[in-house]
Amino acid sequence: MKHVEISFITINYNSSQHTIELVNSILLKTIDVSYEIIVIDNASELKDFLILREFLKDIEKVKLVRNSINAGFSAGNMLGVNYAGGQYYFFINNDCKLLNNTAGILKKFLELNKEVALATAQILDANNNYSSSYKQFPHLLKQLFGNSAQRKFSKNKFPSNKIRVVEPTQVEVVSGSCMFFRSDVFCDIGGFDTVFFLYCEEEDIAKRVWDTNRKVFFVPEAQIYHEAGGSTEQGFVMQREFYISYYHLLNKHYNRASRLLLKSALFSKLFFRMFKKKMGMKVFLSMLGGFSEKNSLRYYQKVKKNNE
Repeated sequence: MKHVEISFITINYNSSQHTIELVNSILLKTIDVSYEIIVIDNASELKDFLILREFLKDIEKVKLVRNSINAGFSAGNMLGVNYAGGQYYFFINNDCKLLNNTAGILKKFLELNKEVALATAQILDANNNYSSSYKQFPHLLKQLFGNSAQRKFSKNKFPSNKIRVVEPTQVEVVSGSCMFFRSDVFCDIGGFDTVFFLYCEEEDIAKRVWDTNRKVFFVPEAQIYHEAGGSTEQGFVMQREFYISYYHLLNKHYNRASRLLLKSALFSKLFFRMFKKKMGMKVFLSMLGGFSEKNSLRYYQKVKKNNE
């Protein structure tokens, strides 16, 4: 395998135009580093895949891998890792575009700060406004009283994602749309937990980085554009999938008492939302069923043959 410094890894699922625009932005903006681009097609419709394959066929830096099943975010990215040879893994949603030498900036920051294992860039939306590049891990104080109370009483004074941060800053969790990893650390902690089909992967893996006494940082000099919602459609099924993942996150990282308190806080939240939000009743009924993993989208996928 040819040595490269950075392996870009992205997933395409029936959104070839987004992937094409991402690849173009990488080719245009990434300078002074060696890199490869690994595109995992997560069993898109044949028409979409063929459009993507035709565009990528003559780009030497790109490896396109056709998955026979929609494996979701975690497993799709882990498939990409199998083809990655970089010192750094840059996991980036296909509905993003680089706005500057994002990868080069993040690489330089990690080279200068050996204790940092995971970093993210400043994310901008369609109106050029600052979007959410980082967030907090679920905490009981946060569930009961909001982010402000959590930050006030936490021993780690992580910044609010509602203020503009202009210097590299420690954060608790980075956006899953843009994760820049030291590949050795990523592999050492086992990579993404593939039980997560969609959602909460970033909370889980950031928590595991912190548990190894390494740091997570937001680097605002690096910038990307993210078309929020471009890679998934919203609706009841997606809301249910989020809470299935959220329950898995709580069950994995909290003791029994903490899980009970956090789930009780969520019960109250969803009970009152039932009367205010569209599909609130369906979501609440799903909670009464324990947001069972058997309802996850991972169990509704079909294997596609090579010609499908």
